[in-house]
Amino acid sequence: MAKSTNGFSGGFSGRLGNVIGYEWRGRKCVRSMPTHYRDAQTPRQLAHRALFKATVSFATKARRIIDKGLRQASLNAQMTEVNYFMRINKQCLSLAAQPAANAQGQPRQQPGNTHDRQRQSPTAALNVDYEHLVLADGPVAPVAFHTPVMTDDTTIHVAFDKNPLHRTVRQEDCVYLAAYCPELGDFDISAPNYRCRGFVDFHLHPYWAGREIHLWGFVVDPSGRASQSQHLAHAPLLPSAWPPETEEEEENNETDRTFGPAPRDIFRMSQMNTGPAPDAGVP
Repeated sequence: MAKSTNGFSGGFSGRLGNVIGYEWRGRKCVRSMPTHYRDAQTPRQLAHRALFKATVSFATKARRIIDKGLRQASLNAQMTEVNYFMRINKQCLSLAAQPAANAQGQPRQQPGNTHDRQRQSPTAALNVDYEHLVLADGPVAPVAFHTPVMTDDTTIHVAFDKNPLHRTVRQEDCVYLAAYCPELGDFDISAPNYRCRGFVDFHLHPYWAGREIHLWGFVVDPSGRASQSQHLAHAPLLPSAWPPETEEEEENNETDRTFGPAPRDIFRMSQMNTGPAPDAGVP
């Protein structure tokens, strides 16, 4: 049954005959019911459904991050942040091999005690290319992140060059760090810091200590536009795995920082992408 939202001549929500009324981003919309539905349940169709379900679950966990990093890009594309995330990351997401099913069609339980199985990530069946995963997208000028270091057991410190490409930027742009722990299946995002400050500190939950994480960085300007996200590091959250650079390393890597942090043995770094310059700002 449909419910009127503004009297007889106003919009409505719910089903009215073969028409459905709903609201999307503050707009009243209607769509028709499908006239027919074919559910062949072929192996390929079931595989696509499983991938879609796993991808939506993964994207939903990153919602706090993509709401900032993909909001303006998704508005321009006239879709939700989750749908935009799924579209631009198609090549980064695939399904892992599934365990064989039992006689009732349910996946067989994997070895291990109940506590271990409960701690497994709900997106464990999803293969993710973290280095190329896009969490933010847009035309804002990026910063050049230095090699991340840890200041205590759960705090990551990342310095950056404010405007390595010498483009027009806003000094009040906010710089964020985002992290993902595959073992826990959780994302987290740092408090923002202004571009003019030159560094970001990321305080992670103590429960993340010792676990493997992936780290990204990106910039968001006051109007909500973002830069392309950059994959910065992949390592256990242990101070010994995030040693500070020596003076010799810092001198050798100085020229590399125009395009982000220099590669180190314990990290898997990716070169950052850039977009067109913003149309206004302060040099």
